[in-house]
Amino acid sequence: MYKRNGDVVMAVNKVTFTINSRQYTVVADASEEYIIGLCNHINEKVENVLRGGQNIMGERPVVLAALNICDEYYKSIEAGELLQDKLEVVNEKNQKLQRKLQELNRALEDANSNQISIDEAAMKAEVTAAKNELDEANNQIKFLEGHIKILEGKIEDLEKKYDEREKEVLEMIEKG
Repeated sequence: MYKRNGDVVMAVNKVTFTINSRQYTVVADASEEYIIGLCNHINEKVENVLRGGQNIMGERPVVLAALNICDEYYKSIEAGELLQDKLEVVNEKNQKLQRKLQELNRALEDANSNQISIDEAAMKAEVTAAKNELDEANNQIKFLEGHIKILEGKIEDLEKKYDEREKEVLEMIEKG
């Protein structure tokens, strides 16, 4: 690259090369190595045509080589498009899998945070059950305490009756 009147201008390369024994000169922005590489590719294709055909003369081998190169080019474009389609399908699957992974991660986080709630709920249930058992035991204690008072009252009555009978028996023995 170089500047001319403030504008950026691409460097221009003048390259001379030979294809099928004919010399050509090209002026291009591409590097000399790149242009020579293209020419070598063309020469390989021309040699392939010459090896496969019968006495092909003149420009015909170059034209046939050009057709072969164009055929390869268009097939590579088709293959590239097919690969692009496959890539899009794979990208869509990848995006779906990434969304699914995010959903699963959120579900895991929810499950982990709910685990604490589940543990707390289990502990609350245990505490509630223990409290109910304690309340039931306290009610039984109150019932038994009430029953004891009743029995104590009966014992007092029986003791009074005993004392009265004992007095009666002693009085009967004294009268006797």
